[in-house]
Amino acid sequence: MRSIISFLKKYQNILKGILFITILILVLTELFHIGKTISFSVVKNIIEHLSPLQVFSLFIFGIIAVSPMMLYDYILTKELGKKISVGKLIENSWTINSLNNLIGFAGIVDVGLRYSYFSEKEKEGKTMQSISKVMPYFMSGLSLLSLLSVFSIFLSHKNDTLKPYSFVLIIASLILPILLILSTRKNMDYFGNLSGKKMFALILTSLLDWSFVSIFFFYVGKTLGYDISLINILPLYFISICIGMVSMIPGSLGSFDLMMIGGLLHLSINHNEAASWLLLFRIFYYIVPFFIGLILFLKSMGGQINDKFSGIPKKLSKLIKQSVSHFMSNFFGFFLMATAILPDQIHSIPIIGKMDPIHGQLLFQFPSFLLGSLFFLLGRLLKRRSQFALGFAAIMSFISLVYINLGEVSVFSSIYLILFIILVFLRREDLDRRSFFYPVEDRLKDIGYIAGSFIITFFLMYISSENTGHESLGYIIFHGGTGYGTSLKVHFFNIFLNRFFHLFIYLAIIALFYIVVESFAKDRHFSFGEKFDKVRFETFLKNFNNTNLNASLAFLNDKLLYYYIENEKDLVVFQFALEDGKVIVMGDPIGPKEYFPKAINEFIKEAESKNLIPLFYEIGQELTLLLHELGYEFMKFGETAKVNLTEFGLVGKSGRKFRAVINRGENSGYSFKIMSPPFSKEFMDELENISNDWLSGREEKGFSLGFFDRDYLSLAPVACVLDKSGKVQAFANFLVCNTKTESSIDLMRYDPLTERNGIMDYLFVQIFLYMKENDVVYFDLGMAPLSNVGQNDHSFVEEKLAFLVYTFATRFYSFGGLRKYKEKFSPSWEARYLSYPKDSNLLFDLLTIYKVDNRKVKKI
Repeated sequence: MRSIISFLKKYQNILKGILFITILILVLTELFHIGKTISFSVVKNIIEHLSPLQVFSLFIFGIIAVSPMMLYDYILTKELGKKISVGKLIENSWTINSLNNLIGFAGIVDVGLRYSYFSEKEKEGKTMQSISKVMPYFMSGLSLLSLLSVFSIFLSHKNDTLKPYSFVLIIASLILPILLILSTRKNMDYFGNLSGKKMFALILTSLLDWSFVSIFFFYVGKTLGYDISLINILPLYFISICIGMVSMIPGSLGSFDLMMIGGLLHLSINHNEAASWLLLFRIFYYIVPFFIGLILFLKSMGGQINDKFSGIPKKLSKLIKQSVSHFMSNFFGFFLMATAILPDQIHSIPIIGKMDPIHGQLLFQFPSFLLGSLFFLLGRLLKRRSQFALGFAAIMSFISLVYINLGEVSVFSSIYLILFIILVFLRREDLDRRSFFYPVEDRLKDIGYIAGSFIITFFLMYISSENTGHESLGYIIFHGGTGYGTSLKVHFFNIFLNRFFHLFIYLAIIALFYIVVESFAKDRHFSFGEKFDKVRFETFLKNFNNTNLNASLAFLNDKLLYYYIENEKDLVVFQFALEDGKVIVMGDPIGPKEYFPKAINEFIKEAESKNLIPLFYEIGQELTLLLHELGYEFMKFGETAKVNLTEFGLVGKSGRKFRAVINRGENSGYSFKIMSPPFSKEFMDELENISNDWLSGREEKGFSLGFFDRDYLSLAPVACVLDKSGKVQAFANFLVCNTKTESSIDLMRYDPLTERNGIMDYLFVQIFLYMKENDVVYFDLGMAPLSNVGQNDHSFVEEKLAFLVYTFATRFYSFGGLRKYKEKFSPSWEARYLSYPKDSNLLFDLLTIYKVDNRKVKKI
């Protein structure tokens, strides 16, 4: 035995895999055997003669009859000292016992599954010892009831035919004494050395088990209306069981049946009645629990495969369940809408025709149309993993089940809905998002589904009308009609014109329902990120050597911030805006780069838990690759220009054009001056007047650009161009987070009423010279959005799409002019990217970013 245990330890994982595969093969074999041996037409005929309450009672009592078996595993876990939750114990025990009942395979399934489910790495030997002590007692109840059956044979003359078989019961009754002798042997590690308390518990459990199953067998006969006494059934049942067990056939098929049918014939039950009795017993005691156990087994097997392959199968399963539930909801929505539009013609459509659609007038047709529309919304909730979807699916399925069965019973549709709600229930752990957003692209898709249902249905109706010559559209959609029998083609548009008001009312009601459902699905306490807190943010910046110039834009207070925290310390900050169910992150995160992987994972996880779609805008290559590893797509969004100030100067051939700029500015009477805070009110008024004149009534841009704000401008020096009288003609503010490694400016404004020729060139060159004198290495000229994107033959399709946006948007914002202007300072260009989830729509992502960049500036 010890050598067997060591062998099991050495090859445990391989043997577990072989065991699960073997059981799966046995399951498939048994399913094939069931399909061949059971006539489903016979089953249907038997069940049709029973009331729904009787069928339900057989199902419930069949489950109860199997339930005592779970106590065996409860006692086994106590013997092992293994801690396991009640739910997990029930799941494992049901799987073991239900599969073993039908495909026992000489106990291999029983022992193998128990060892697989309950063994622990350091206690394999003890597991086998405990199984060897507990399992033999599964027969103790049979032994006691066999002894009781011996006496019952002599209590009724109807049992006379069983007397020759009484020796079988006597032999079975000896099982318990033998077990008691073995179990009390102290020197036996296997089969022996079991405490009296556990022996008593096992005997009582086994007695419950065999009593429940024999009584259930008797109850099946009573349900079928057979007048048989329990005292006649018990001995026959246990004799048949014992003979069947000796045959070692799974579930005692064949030998048990023959013995039972022969015995029932002597009890005035004819052959067909006996066969139906056995068939119902097998269905509700063996087959129904078996299928429940099979589902649990596949779940367990899937868990092991999932662990083996790093969680990929579980993720794949989630995606499949998400896609299938979304499709099923949309398909049923289409079906209901189709039945509303053409209730008669729908019968001729393959598959859909089997769903037995509703026949009726407007009273039935519009609810079908409304429910169909709401199933499309339910599909969207399921796709977005909304918590609300579970309850909404239950309500919709219940209402639909009642609705589709108001007339005659719609079997196909009912089964479809039941399978659908089961699938949704299986997804309950995956439906974990309290928030729900209904962005424009989702609305358009669902409108497309509804419109598509109209178009497809009208097309099918048109084909049907061409073939049959019937006209029914007026009756079907708007409870009207032409009344002339004229062809459908002639009156197609007339019907719409005549009933447009009805259509408008119907659509308004559907829209109202959508609004109500959407409001219930939303999280009324939604929050993500935090408002800007100047003290906290400045404290955060002081804790590390910040080189991210975009950190300065947080002081504009027009964005939300997300802090990644470890040990109650702020380590990384994301700047973002919320728009249409998307969270648009502006630039690279702020903080030490070693924390970026953890911070990004946490940020994405929390955003998705809120049902938000994260978009990372104007980010560098390093972050783009990191996000790509997390499954994000990307596209080049533009380029940022950087001037190397160590190579910049006014001398030599390369500096000739910049000398000309300085000379031209000085000849125009300009001078350059750096103003440092704090600023006077008069100075800020002067800057604001220039800014307002420069805007000339246009809206400020925010988010990724600065805007005129006195508090913001007061945080850092302002570079000014003065005229001869000392009046400011142009200005640019330095960024708060400028460093000696890299610096930049933000707001650039000049007075459009003054001489503007070269004034901004003069300002830039003077700033470059000032920065160089202060040992700054690089000057960041900022982004040229959508510049040099998608222009190569081999560029990504996404980038070519963005280029079209670039070409169109140039009418409103001179992207090309911006790049051309920056090129005159001979900068180096670094790519910036947009990173987005694979399942998001890039076109709508671009439109959302455009919307955020151009929305009205306001502080949060």
